[in-house]
Amino acid sequence: MGSWWRSRDMKYVSLILSEDAAHECVHNLGELSALQFTDLNPEQTAFQRRYVNYVKRCDELERKLRFILKEIEAFGLQISSTSHTYEMETTTSKTTASRSSALLLDTLEAELEEYETQLLELNTYSNELTHKYNEKVEFQECLEKGRKFLAAEADGASSKLDTVNPLSSAYGAPAISEDGMQPLLADASRGHSGLASGGFKHVIEGEMKFSSTVGILKADEKSRFERMLFRSTRGNCFARFAEVERPIADAATGRPEFKIVFIVFFKSEVISAIINKICDAFGARQYPVPDHLTLGNASQLGLIVRETTSELADAREVLLKNRELRLALCSRLARRYSEWKAVVLREKAIYHVLNLFRADVSGMLRGEGWIVASAEVDARTLISQTHAAMDLAGASMLSQVPLPWPVPPTSFDVNEFTYAFQEFVDTYGVPRYKEINPALFTAVTFPFLFGMMYGDIGHGACILLGGIYLLITHPAYRRCVSSAGENEMLGGVYASRYMLITMGLCAIYVGFVYNDCFSLALALFDSGYLWEGSKGSVAGSVDGGAEANLSAPYGSTGSIYPFGVDPAWHISSNELLFFNSMKMKTAVIFGVVQMTGGIFLKGLNALYFGDRAVFWLEFMPMIIFDFCLFVYMAVLIFTKWAINWDRRQLMGSCGIDGLTFDQRPCSDGDSLKHKCALNFGGETGGCAPPNLINQLINIALNPGVVDEPMYSGQGSAQSALLAIAFLSVPVLLLGKPVYIYFQHASQPASASQPISTQIEMDQDSTSSEDPKSKEVHSFSEVLIHQCIETIEFVLGMVSNTASYLRLWALSLAHTELAQVFWEKIMRTAINANSIFFVFVAYSTFAVRYFGVLVLQCKLACV
Repeated sequence: MGSWWRSRDMKYVSLILSEDAAHECVHNLGELSALQFTDLNPEQTAFQRRYVNYVKRCDELERKLRFILKEIEAFGLQISSTSHTYEMETTTSKTTASRSSALLLDTLEAELEEYETQLLELNTYSNELTHKYNEKVEFQECLEKGRKFLAAEADGASSKLDTVNPLSSAYGAPAISEDGMQPLLADASRGHSGLASGGFKHVIEGEMKFSSTVGILKADEKSRFERMLFRSTRGNCFARFAEVERPIADAATGRPEFKIVFIVFFKSEVISAIINKICDAFGARQYPVPDHLTLGNASQLGLIVRETTSELADAREVLLKNRELRLALCSRLARRYSEWKAVVLREKAIYHVLNLFRADVSGMLRGEGWIVASAEVDARTLISQTHAAMDLAGASMLSQVPLPWPVPPTSFDVNEFTYAFQEFVDTYGVPRYKEINPALFTAVTFPFLFGMMYGDIGHGACILLGGIYLLITHPAYRRCVSSAGENEMLGGVYASRYMLITMGLCAIYVGFVYNDCFSLALALFDSGYLWEGSKGSVAGSVDGGAEANLSAPYGSTGSIYPFGVDPAWHISSNELLFFNSMKMKTAVIFGVVQMTGGIFLKGLNALYFGDRAVFWLEFMPMIIFDFCLFVYMAVLIFTKWAINWDRRQLMGSCGIDGLTFDQRPCSDGDSLKHKCALNFGGETGGCAPPNLINQLINIALNPGVVDEPMYSGQGSAQSALLAIAFLSVPVLLLGKPVYIYFQHASQPASASQPISTQIEMDQDSTSSEDPKSKEVHSFSEVLIHQCIETIEFVLGMVSNTASYLRLWALSLAHTELAQVFWEKIMRTAINANSIFFVFVAYSTFAVRYFGVLVLQCKLACV
């Protein structure tokens, strides 16, 4: 826990390695996971680095692996994991690190190049086979459909196929044009189709010879193709279509496509050229289908059909053999893909790190970086052992050097439980080196605040069961990741499994406090209230308007519900008013506590770093401002809760004897201020419960005036607190800049330097600027920075307090929505006394309940 409270101790070290052992040393140090190297060659571009060629080779290997992965995924194969290391196959003897790494890359390149070549050849052959197979399938379909077309026209029968007559009334019958083109198959009357009076047979008997073309086209292009034919030929063609029942796989993409066979009749070489151009534009392939009506063509057509069927069977067999070869090859590659991927990524990362080193001396490399102090001994041992194994003992050194930056990087030691909370905090900002880690407190406050918004025993149990399920299935997920690769979204869900468990537990706990389980109250103990019709607890019946009274004197043990909210409040007429007040005040209290805790962390950090200016001129004004306004607001809430308002109201009443509580004469017409024995001022004198919202608003808008005081001198006390809070703001704004200015002015003139402040700025490792240079700021920049921080603090305190009211708003909305579902769906069904109606209503209730309240409300709370 110590390494999670503050960052682990870091040291800036310099490494001097032999170039022959540098690769293996970086590999071993990477497994240690305790170093962060800095770039010693910022002036060089990425293409000027020493090991850029090795990085390019790794990039090429990654490209080949991506191609192999694409082929594996095309067959739906699973990537299998293996503990077999690739180095064991490639390095069987002790060689130098440079030769070992070079041999590793050479072997990988040769092996992946061979597999890539095989896949490319098989893919090319498969595409050619698929293309030829598709052509034969299309040709066979054209033969069959074309024979049906011609047979139907010759017999004059009504075809059941899809017929399209471009000379129909939908397009109108075109007149004879100037170039002599006229409608095809039109009679002498009104351009009626010759097909209607005998069809194709009639045309043949009229001693007119028509040409035809048969082809195949994508089904979704039918309308455009038909329209283009009609417009381009001006109606001087006749087209018919028939769908191909089976889809045909595209040779390039492999996706199945539905196509149609068409036949177009025409009588002109000019129209033939037009039709050919249209077919080319639409990607339609035309096939030579002989007219079986012509002498000798019938037997020729049958022969072609038989030959095509035989060729189709042969082509299919060859295509299946090709697929089997590709599948077998991809199956072998799937078993080794994870191994290759890990090796390539590791080698690429090693060479990227080596590019950060500087070659000051021939044969030696020097690197610098941050190391976790506790891992320094292990790193030195690893480096020495690596050099000794290669007969290079004494050629390495690891030593601490002066810090290049005033603030080292932050490093926290996290585990599976704390990882999610640390990532959650790092999303907003990473703490400075040695600052207190807010994630430690977030691990407690975040689940509890979620429970306050989502407080329900049943709903919290759903979240808890979901987290337990993720916890149980996590080992299986890790095995799946090692075989199929990481899924970023699913990995984030599994990483937050412990967070979900704590959120579910806190929601259950707060649900017991609210006494709320699926929008229903639980009578775990006897109620502290009694009413007419009750039976010692909340059992029995209750009529509207019945009055509940305490079962024991106010404040005694018997009048207090043992844990949580008394279930009697859930059936009271002022239920919403009660829970509204309770949850709103509780949300404000916890919000003020968390904000105050954050300010105290700033003070503890200032004490740890010995920064007196921050402690006295930032922390103290902040905490004074917070206590004078916001902590005082929480104190007023507790004060109102602690006062016995029954006794206070009795002190402000006029007795039957005409005397007040302090024995002064009174009448019913006297004001409460006159009758109140406390005499705290205001309109009530302290004998009536105040409206805290109005009091808090009047602290700033109407200082010194309290209409409903709770204690003597409340107006003066609030005015003093307001004045102190306002005075702390100028101190926060000007204190630190003025202190730095006089501190700089008091230095000797010879040592005078521009004013500098420790304003943390992220430095890009790729920047061309010297990383050891310091940011220098003038006094005006320091003042501007402090002004921004002051505005952020003051406005943040106000806006954050309002934001904490979400705890109340979402909890109230969650409870009320659950009650609406229960009242409108389940209770209506139960009152109907119908089992079927109850079953249907419960199904609807469960789906909406889970979808809206468990899922949507959870996302809203998070």
